[in-house]
Amino acid sequence: MIAANKKTWFDYLNICVMILLAAMVIVPMWYIFVISTSTYAGYISDPYHLIPYTFTLEHYARAFTQTKELLRSLWVTIRVTVIGTLLSMLLTTAGGYALSKDELPGRDILFFFIILTMFFSGGLVPYYIVVRKLGLNNTLWSMILPVMMSSYNLILMKNYFLTLPPSLEEAARIDGYQDIQILFKIVLPISTPVLAAIALFYGVGYWNGYFEAYLFVSSAKLWPFQMYLRDLTLVNANAVRTGATSGPMVQESYKMAIVVIGIVPVLIIYPFVQKYFATGIILGAVKE
Repeated sequence: MIAANKKTWFDYLNICVMILLAAMVIVPMWYIFVISTSTYAGYISDPYHLIPYTFTLEHYARAFTQTKELLRSLWVTIRVTVIGTLLSMLLTTAGGYALSKDELPGRDILFFFIILTMFFSGGLVPYYIVVRKLGLNNTLWSMILPVMMSSYNLILMKNYFLTLPPSLEEAARIDGYQDIQILFKIVLPISTPVLAAIALFYGVGYWNGYFEAYLFVSSAKLWPFQMYLRDLTLVNANAVRTGATSGPMVQESYKMAIVVIGIVPVLIIYPFVQKYFATGIILGAVKE
């Protein structure tokens, strides 16, 4: 028993690697927070310090009180994330359940084309033309509909449903349940791990969504949070190129405060789904 619990050199190597990887994630995030809470004088004196010289929340106060663009972009992002995640979960759940049934006509052909989209796309120009022809430009739907279904998440959902014992559905059918009733009353209540994991994937994807807004949204009033942050970054870059040395230093701390504001919602939500995350991925990736 003692020999079994003794750590080997490989265990210590794993620990060192994990510590290094954790530091690579934590240190940049901590640096962003430090810059966002530093005064202008503190940032100028040492731009690469890891402890605020003079702690201040002035940049956060400015973000929420002096810039209506931030609040507007956050509201757009919240709407896109909530609506998009709900619709994506509905389609992924229904599609995964249907594809898990052998009696579905043409299931193998349909599944082949779903997998094909993971390796090949129609191209950027046709993608833009289709969205424009549908009249989705400068609407919230242009940031939702084109990315509403993920082939990877659909496969995870399908594989998870395949692991459920057939006896559950057989008993439900004996009681007179139809397919839609079986899905919502029998299958989904016992599918919390995979539902939570996939919902997290979709939610983070919509929250960090940038590409669709960049392509299809030209109105600043419909910019999501990531587009607002991009615009702020370009302002800083232009100021540096024109030689305005006093502006970028102030804007850098403000920009870091905006980044922190964008990270906080994900950090708040993740602990609530963390216990389901690994289980959902494992169960969805294994087909019995």
